[in-house]
Formats: sequence, structure tokens, C-alpha cells
Amino acid sequence: MTVSNLEEIHYAEEDGVATVTLDRPARLNAIGLKMAGEFLEVAKRLAASREVRAVILTGAGRAFCTGRDLKESAEHTEADAHRFHNTGMEALSLWERLPMATIAAVNGHCFGWGMEVTLCCDIRLAAEDANLCFPECALGILPGQGGTVRLPRLIPLGLAKELIYTARRFDGREAERMGLMNRAHPAGRLIAEARALAGTIRDNGPLGVQG
Repeated sequence: MTVSNLEEIHYAEEDGVATVTLDRPARLNAIGLKMAGEFLEVAKRLAASREVRAVILTGAGRAFCTGRDLKESAEHTEADAHRFHNTGMEALSLWERLPMATIAAVNGHCFGWGMEVTLCCDIRLAAEDANLCFPECALGILPGQGGTVRLPRLIPLGLAKELIYTARRFDGREAERMGLMNRAHPAGRLIAEARALAGTIRDNGPLGVQG
């Protein structure tokens, strides 16, 4: 399977494992209209794949994803804003239902939409020093891509409310302790650990490990 014409996401596939890398390092992988559209395209291709058995989602550079590109969105028309919201919601809903295991490898800064896409993954790994946050309430908004529903499915409701209401930052170690991340690893080992996990899943029976 190939995914062509991608500019802000890098896609690689090898031996039944796909790696999807959010690739706007100069903007700390903030998501705008183009990336949202490309992410939806990748999700559609993966949904139709018969070869991919596990997917790793990560970010290029020192960030996983710092959320919505606020500089870009400040110039959005009303139509742009609706298109961004609808594309993001469709992409996350599809990603959550992919027929193969999905692994988030949170390699650095992860805010807003970045946090919300990790909630759609089956398994979440983080660098121990990753910088995580649901910042929306500090901006006068709320997690608008399903995070208010998905987060309490993973951690206690009171803790989910605390993270959303306070917009406080926490690292990968704390995320592991609270159960939001399956495991936290030293940053230099994160991708290797994600690949090892993906390989183990790939080698197991296909019916048992469908997402």
C-alpha cells in the first residue's frame, strides 16, 4: 500500500507495520487544514489495508503534536473552521475504528489535538520526559475532538476533569502512573520499544489482534 501526495505526514510501511509520522517539525507538528486532510487520507488507506497489522503514530523532531495550529486558525474563515472541525472529527473517528492495532509513541510535546489523537489509539507509549497537556480551558475553549468523552474511559472521571479543568502539564512518567499511558520509556528508546511491541502484535494471530 502506498499513500501519495503527502506533504505534512510521512508514511512508511515495512513487514506489516506502518509508521505514520506527523511531519511539521518547524511548527512542532501543529495541525492545520492540510495535515488534517492528510491524516484523514492516511486513515482511509489504512482502513482498507489487508497487509498492515500494526501502526505506530509519532511526531518528527521534538514534538508529537502541539495541537491546532493557532496561527493558521486565526486566519480561518467560518467555512475553514467548520471544515477543520469536521475533517478532524471524521479522521479521529475512523482512526479509532481501524482494523489493526494502533500504537501512539508520544515523543515530546503533546497538547490539545495531539492528546486527543492518542486517546484514539489502542496503546499509548510516551517518552519519560514528554510534555503533555489538555490546554483548552486555559484558552477559553474545551477539548472539541472527542477528548471529553474518550479521556474518562481511560482514567477515573475525577482525574480526567482535573486534567481538563486545570490545563496543567504533566510528563510521561506521571501519565504512566495515572494509566493514561501504558508505559513511559527513556526518549532514546521510545521508537525501538514501539517497534518491538508492534512486531509482537504483528506476529500473533490476525483475528485476535484486530483493533
